[in-house]
Order: sequence, then structure tokens, then C-alpha cells
Amino acid sequence: MKKLALLLALLLVITSIPALAEVNKTGLPITDEKSSFTLFMDDSGEADKLVWFPYMEEATNVHVDLQIAPYQVQTERLAVVLSTGDYAEVIAGWLLGSKDILELGMGEGTFLPLEDLIKEYAPNIEAILNLPGIRESMTLPDGHIYTFPYALSAPMVAFKPYINQQWLENVGMAVPTTVEEFKAVLIAFRDQDANGNGDPNDEIPFSGDPVNLNLGKYAGWFGVDAYGGGDYPYFAMVDGKMEFAANKPEYKAFIEYFADLYKEKLIDPELFTQDSPTWKAKAAQDLYGVTVAYGPGDLVPDYVKGTPEREKYGENIFTTVPVLTGGTENPIFHRDSYGNDLLRTQAAITDKATPEQAAIIVRWFDYLFDPEVSVQSANGPLGVTIEKVEDNVYRKIDQTDWTEEKIAQYEWNTLFAHALPRYYGETVVLPPDADEPDVTIMDIGDEMYTPFLNETFKKVWTASEEDAARASILSTDINEYVKSKMAQWVSGEADVNAEWDAYVAQLDTLGLAELQAIHERSLGLAE
Repeated sequence: MKKLALLLALLLVITSIPALAEVNKTGLPITDEKSSFTLFMDDSGEADKLVWFPYMEEATNVHVDLQIAPYQVQTERLAVVLSTGDYAEVIAGWLLGSKDILELGMGEGTFLPLEDLIKEYAPNIEAILNLPGIRESMTLPDGHIYTFPYALSAPMVAFKPYINQQWLENVGMAVPTTVEEFKAVLIAFRDQDANGNGDPNDEIPFSGDPVNLNLGKYAGWFGVDAYGGGDYPYFAMVDGKMEFAANKPEYKAFIEYFADLYKEKLIDPELFTQDSPTWKAKAAQDLYGVTVAYGPGDLVPDYVKGTPEREKYGENIFTTVPVLTGGTENPIFHRDSYGNDLLRTQAAITDKATPEQAAIIVRWFDYLFDPEVSVQSANGPLGVTIEKVEDNVYRKIDQTDWTEEKIAQYEWNTLFAHALPRYYGETVVLPPDADEPDVTIMDIGDEMYTPFLNETFKKVWTASEEDAARASILSTDINEYVKSKMAQWVSGEADVNAEWDAYVAQLDTLGLAELQAIHERSLGLAE
């Protein structure tokens, strides 16, 4: 009887386990019965307020259990969940770098190979992989693809400083063009109640997006590109050769300049410590004179075409600060793209996903790669925020009679988690009542910056697993050291002049020459 009771109990447990949803290879929904997967990523939005996910769920019958928080929070959480093994079926966003894909994909097997799944379940993504150079850039040295490609048209300079035109008008000054003029404008913002609210002490002359600040870009004002992002942080191409920028005299001059600005209380005292919500909250209070951002629309809404504000200030109250001269005879600036970009580390499926789940996830992303779905994820739903004019041409619906609550519901940051991979081709989204594309502030910025832009690196993976492992160790130590010393020197916690020689020597001790040699092998630059 005991054996029979045990057998019946076991049978009850087995039959109570829900069957995995069967995947439809084509068409919608992806599964006839409701299915789901977990997705861990960083974003400044809140999961329950991202309005495009419900549209995706209704079309696909797939629910995404979105585990989302700001970048600083999620980087710490990711380290914990990876160490404990309690991670999601998908890890995505800006949390992963090339070394993570090499280690967790090619090395440890935490990330699943995707090329066969894509070939079977994802015709939209397969088409992107077949574009010139994409598959080669996505394929690791072991022959596998571990992430989804994120191919998109992109500005040549993504993040740059923008200056408040109303503040300039209030202090009677023009957009600065030299490093000397820039400091003078910031001083005026500090001293002359530039926001006009009667409080002479609340202005913050200079701040920046904490996730994409990359202050080393502004070493270009002094002659070197010390960009701290991408696959080769603080390295730059100079006359066809790879050079480390963050130990050059020009880099030191940049540090001295920004340290002087900070000492003069011209830089946000929370520049190196604030999170994205804090940065944006200050912007909402009209506290910024200059701030680094992808575009000013990230901070304050663009002016509607035809309004007096649009006629007076242009697209936005913030306008582009040009590449500043005066710090060197040949200022440069970091080039983010040549007009198109491929992001390779935006989403990976982990070994927590069952084979059925992996297929569901691949199909879900493939639906997101549909051009009409991608354009809605970036601009809002058809019939609500945009209308279709013709193939690949859409027009925004006039929102002048919308309430503030409705406008906020469909703003960029409340639409979707925009770090997730999609494909943006030649799609055009026109302003309301427009027949031709409007010239945007990004277009103006690209034209302004083009004469100063440098050469970029090819998108390649590290030459071997051994090189990848070694480069991961070296780059982590070197990048953290450079980043920490930059923050200390600029904020006045330490003196760059007193520590410079020791800093340069420490970079050598940390293996800078070895790291550069590994990068040169990967890029085919080694002699």
C-alpha cells in the first residue's frame, strides 16, 4: 500500500507540472498557450510603465518577466546572480561587454549559441546577419554567435554637450567656441542667476548623463581621444596605429582643465556619483547650463514645430556645444560611427532557458526585428502616436491637444527598453503635417563635428580564448584605475601633477604594453 501511495503521489506531481508551450515556427502568436521568459537588463524606466511590452505580449502571446533597474544597480546585481547561478533566461542591455560574451559564451557556456536557432526560427534576424560584414563581426573565434545583432542607423557622435540657450540669453553670452570661452560662460551661469528663479546658488553650470558621461572624450579638445567605452577603452587610432591615450601629456592637460572647472564650482559636485533619475530630476528643475546627453530631448521635451519657442530656439532649448578650440592646434573628437552602427553585446540567452524557451525567445526577438514593429517600439503604436504614409515612411500624430499625462505615457523613456536589439533600416518618421524629414539637432551636430572626428576600430573579437582571458584581467584593472584616478583628479581629491609620474608607471605595472599587444593581434595590427 505504501508503494502504491508513493506511486500515486509521484504520478500526481508529474501530471501537475505544466506542459511547455509548443512553438509555432511562423506567424503569430508565437505560442498558442501563454508562455514566458525572464529578462534581466538595465534601463532608467520601470517595467510596468513601458507601454510597448503589452503590445508585444498581445501579438506574440509571450509574457516577458522584466527584471529592470538603473545601470548602476543592475551591474552590482548581475555580479551577484552570476556568482550564485540565480540569473534570468535572458541578460540584456548595456550590462555586457565583449569580454563577458567571450567568457560566458565561448568560455563557460553560460550563454547559448544562437546561429542554428536563428536560422530555424528567425528569418528577420537571419537577413540582418547576411548583410555585408555583420555575420563576421558577430561570430566568435569558436565559430558561434552568442548574441543578437543590433543594427541601426546612428549619429556619428552619439553623446556630446548641449548648452541652455535661455541661460545664454539671460547672461548675455553666445555659444562658446574655445575652452577659454567655455569657462567664462560657466562662470556667468554660476554667478548671474542664469535660470532666473531668484536663487543665485542653485545653478549647475556643467553636468552629464552618468551612464554615458565618458568625460575622456573631452580630452579631444586638447588633442587626444581618451574615450572610455567600446571594446578598447582609452585606446585610439592615430595615423593607422593603436595608441593608449590616457597617459599622454594632452590627456593630462584635459584633466588639469576639468579639475580647474571643478575647483571653481562649475561642475556638478555629484558628477561622478549620481544616478540617471537624479540627473534627470535636476534637469526638470532647470538647473543645468551645459550637460552631456544623447540628445536634449532626453532631458526636456522638444518644441513643437510652429510654436514661438521653436522659432526662437530651434528644436530644443538646449543646442549643441561645438568641438572647442584653444586647447591644442588640432582638436579632435571621438567618432561613434560612420552613420550606421552594429551593437554586438545587447542580449544573450542563458543556459537557464530550456530548448523550448530558447526557441520562444529567438522568435520573440525576431518579431521585434520586423521593421514595422521596430519603428513602433521607438515611436509608439500605429494609430496612436504614428501613422503609416507608405512603406518605410511614417508620420507622427499631432499631440498638441494631448494631456501632459498622455504625452508622458508615450515618451521615449516610457515606450520601451531601448537597449534591446532591433533593426532600424531606412525608415523615416516625419513630424506632424510634414512632407519631408526635418533637420534634427543630431544632423546639425554631426555636420558640426565631422571635421574633427577620428578613425574608429574595426569590430572584432579577441584573437583567442587565451588572449581573451588575459585581456579581461588586464583591461579590468587598467580601466578601473584610469576611471578612478580621473574622478579623483577632477574632483580635487588628488593632484594630477603630484601623481602623474607614478600614475604612468602604475599603468605599465598593470600590463598596459601586454594589453595593447593583445588588441593589436586581434585587430591585425601587430607587425
